[in-house]
Amino acid sequence: MDILQILFFAGLAVFLGVRLYMVLGKPSGRTAEDVEREQRERAEAAGAMPSPPSMRPPQEDTPFAASFSGPAGEGLTAIAQHDPSFDPKEFTKGAKAAYEMIVTAYAKGDREALQPLLSERVMKAYDQAISAREDQSLTMTTEIDRIKSAEISEASLNDNRAKVKIAFSAELASVTRNAQGDVVEGDLTTLKTVDEIWSFERDVTNDNPNWRLSGVKPA
Repeated sequence: MDILQILFFAGLAVFLGVRLYMVLGKPSGRTAEDVEREQRERAEAAGAMPSPPSMRPPQEDTPFAASFSGPAGEGLTAIAQHDPSFDPKEFTKGAKAAYEMIVTAYAKGDREALQPLLSERVMKAYDQAISAREDQSLTMTTEIDRIKSAEISEASLNDNRAKVKIAFSAELASVTRNAQGDVVEGDLTTLKTVDEIWSFERDVTNDNPNWRLSGVKPA
């Protein structure tokens, strides 16, 4: 084989190698970011952005399929089946916030704040107690140090009337003063533990999602 043939085949091998590299070995130059950008540009050109991922839970994860265990499990399940928005964990969280609001508003004599949080019967009782303090020119201050625990103890659904009871244990301090500012009862420097069961009610057929305090008793 003469030198020209050697050079020819060598050149052919190089040519084929370059072609194979271009087809198989050379990166396409289109990264995942490029593909995503192209998709976004096409969507923008069409006048709409790609749809975001769905945030709707699978059917089996919706409250309709929920079931709860424990002493209040049957009642909680019945409520969840009639009220798709009901979630015991979120309910307990809201009940703790309501506890602080109601205790504080009652001490201040703030009827406006209490009105949407209490049932008619409880509001009447609280209003009478506030009026009695006002008649004696007494003022009350209550400070909640912490809510130690808040647990659902009972739940039921009767004639579309949902009721959930929560056992609260809280540490708080309270003081009552007369018109001259003298302490007649209590001490803000001394914490005491208060254990009570609060009952909350709501008509599950009502569009209003708010629960109201319908009763309080010692635990």
